[in-house]
Amino acid sequence: MTFIPPADTPEDRVGLNAILHGLHTQGRVVIALMLREMRLRSVHSRLSYLLALLEPILQLAMMMGIFSIIGRRPDFGTSLLLFLGTGIMPFFLFTHVSGRTTSAIRASGLVRALAPIQPLDIMLARALLETATLLVVAVLLFTVIYAMGIPEAIPIRPMLAIEGFAATALLAIGVGLINGVIGAFFRLWAVIYGVLSRSLIFMSGVFFVPDFMPPQIRYWLSWNPLLHGLEWFRSGFYLTYPTLTLDKTYLIGFGVVALLIGLALERVFRARLV
Repeated sequence: MTFIPPADTPEDRVGLNAILHGLHTQGRVVIALMLREMRLRSVHSRLSYLLALLEPILQLAMMMGIFSIIGRRPDFGTSLLLFLGTGIMPFFLFTHVSGRTTSAIRASGLVRALAPIQPLDIMLARALLETATLLVVAVLLFTVIYAMGIPEAIPIRPMLAIEGFAATALLAIGVGLINGVIGAFFRLWAVIYGVLSRSLIFMSGVFFVPDFMPPQIRYWLSWNPLLHGLEWFRSGFYLTYPTLTLDKTYLIGFGVVALLIGLALERVFRARLV
């Protein structure tokens, strides 16, 4: 007996076209909001926008100065600058995207009154803009490190570095959507989350290799999803980097769940967010 799949009905095609049209419209809205955000930042202060772009590089330079004074050696590889750079970049990606999305709705002003614009569009626009900005910063950072005579700054396994960056961005956007909804109701949440997220710098492997830690400490550190994003990204730069702690499924699963929770919260509270 041969199974014959049912033919598409006109209603099915109309429904599919409506979905595609809706996605296309939402995409145009998000892009327009991203361009608006860029213009607003450059109008208020071009210098502050430039400093925001260079913040990871400036912080890395400060760390290098401190560690050079105390004689710190890299936990892996031969370059302390590259080791810290591959740690600070995913950390900044997560904290900036998830943190700056917190105030997206409050900072949107009268834009929320426009009919085609939903709170989700506003949060996605800021999250995607921050992600794109940090991608540019990452390329600039590792280009500078390469120009300083460190050839390992070009990833030896570029797909691993790209995958790690993308997985960390997924986590950051998911947490950012949750923060955006909470931040729309509680103004102080941006400050509270900022303090909490920055403390992760000591628990995410920026300054150390998790696999070199004692098993008990490594176990508790492994619950931090950001640590896995950092390990994934860093493994793209070192051929023999130890990845016993790395759990890609955990990171992606955590990011997807956070994204779904953020979308659900936005949908439930949409009427109160407008």
